[in-house]
Amino acid sequence: MPRIDAPELEDYPWFPARLRDAMTGYLRVASELAGLSAVAAPMVARAMNRVGTSRVVDLCSGGGGPVLSLVKRLREKHGRSAEVTLTDLFPNEDAFLRAEREMPGVVTGVREPVSATAVPEGLSGVRTIFNALHHLPPAVATDVFADAVEKRQPILTFEVVERSVQGAAIAVVVPASVYALMPFVRPLRLSTLALTYGAPVLPLAIAWDGFASCLRSYSVAELEAMTRKVARPGYRFDVVRTRVPLRPGSVTSVIGMPT
Repeated sequence: MPRIDAPELEDYPWFPARLRDAMTGYLRVASELAGLSAVAAPMVARAMNRVGTSRVVDLCSGGGGPVLSLVKRLREKHGRSAEVTLTDLFPNEDAFLRAEREMPGVVTGVREPVSATAVPEGLSGVRTIFNALHHLPPAVATDVFADAVEKRQPILTFEVVERSVQGAAIAVVVPASVYALMPFVRPLRLSTLALTYGAPVLPLAIAWDGFASCLRSYSVAELEAMTRKVARPGYRFDVVRTRVPLRPGSVTSVIGMPT
């Protein structure tokens, strides 16, 4: 089926920040359980080795995604230390502060809005995007890759959602997972619990955004066409699908590297 640019609530500036932060916090917990860092870590380690950097610049960070577990896995499984900078167009200050407290001196959050299409020159390093590329229309997503090419920075994107029957089926069970995982979201607020177990605002909002994410996700062919437009001599893109061990579904990754 063709890609449908269905609206996701958390994309809109008018959407309450407190609800957006709770939703991105849930997504962080869910992405860690999905084993996303296990897939991402070896790819990020190879990119760090290739360009000789220990810095990871996470774009569209939301609630931090699986970045903390990525740092731990890089250290424990790949012998690589990493310094991570979290950025977002709508910075989640509470999530950034929590990440900084959990890994002082390792994780830093940028409080000013950062567009993934125009990353400041001072933020050099391996760029990552976890479960956020589908939020971007094709022209904007293409500009994200073009900015990495222009500034000769590696970029790796990782998407769990997919535009398929299986992807839609997984989205159907999202409300149940919200009820199960929301107590593990940090910071945990009384308002978050009330809007989960009292009035089911968050389960319904996250379920809708999950279903919309499936409709908006990019296929391998679409990603290959997108990156082909901006590839230049001395810079290469690869699009790969990776099965997550002991979990349903796959991760679709775009790997952009200066050669």
